Amino acid sequence: MKINLIAVCTGSYPAEYAIKLKTRFEQISSLDTTFYCITDKEDVLKEHYVCIHPTEISESWWDKMPVYSNEMPEGWNLYIDLDIVLIKCFDEEIKWAISQNKDITCISDAITWCGVEYNSSFLLLKSGTTQHIYDAWLESKDSLSDYVGGDQVWVGRYLKDTNTEVQYLDDTFDIRKNFKHHLCTAVEGQVNVPRNLPDSVKMVDCSGVPKPHQLEQIPYIKEFWHDIK
Repeated sequence: MKINLIAVCTGSYPAEYAIKLKTRFEQISSLDTTFYCITDKEDVLKEHYVCIHPTEISESWWDKMPVYSNEMPEGWNLYIDLDIVLIKCFDEEIKWAISQNKDITCISDAITWCGVEYNSSFLLLKSGTTQHIYDAWLESKDSLSDYVGGDQVWVGRYLKDTNTEVQYLDDTFDIRKNFKHHLCTAVEGQVNVPRNLPDSVKMVDCSGVPKPHQLEQIPYIKEFWHDIK
C-alpha cells in the first residue's frame, strides 16, 4: 500500500526532529512511503525528503495548515507532528483507516482542549478533499494569530460548523498516548513517569513541554528518539 508521509519543519524547529521521524518510520513500517516536508531547511532536509517550501512562516502551529491544501501530493497523506515518538509499527491501523475511505482521520485530543475533540498532531487525509479547510483559513488567517487553541481548535470548530465528518482512529485502536496527560501522574506533588509502556502503545505524543530532546532519561524516549540517527 502506498502513502505519503508529510512533516512540517519550519522556523526554530531543528531539522534533527524531521530526520529522526523519517528514519524511525522507515525502521518500523513496510508501507510504500514517499516522504515530503514543508520546510525552510531544504539545504539540510533535501537528502531525506521531497521538500515543499512554505509560502510564509509563522513560527507557530499555523505552519501546518498547507497539509489540507491541494498543493499536497496525490493519494493518502499521513501527517505526523515532529514531537511524536514512534514506538512500534502501526501499518495495520493505517491500512484499516484507509479501507474506511474517510476524508479525514485523526486521534482525539488528550484533554479535549477548549472543548474540542479534534487533534491535528496525527492526520490521515485523502488528497483533494480538504482544500475547503485551507480556503477558509486563508480568508480568516490575518485575524487568527492569537486564536486560543491554535490550528487544531480552529479547524475542529470549522469542521463541526460545516458538518464535516471526522474519523477518530482511537474509537477503534488505542495506539497513541500523550506523555504528560496519559503517561505521567502526580502524587503528593511528585511527578511519576512510567519506565515502561503498555504493549498497545505505538506512539508517544510529546506535545508542549518537555520535548523528546529533554527526555533522554526515559528509556523508551531514549531508545526510539535519542538513539535514532
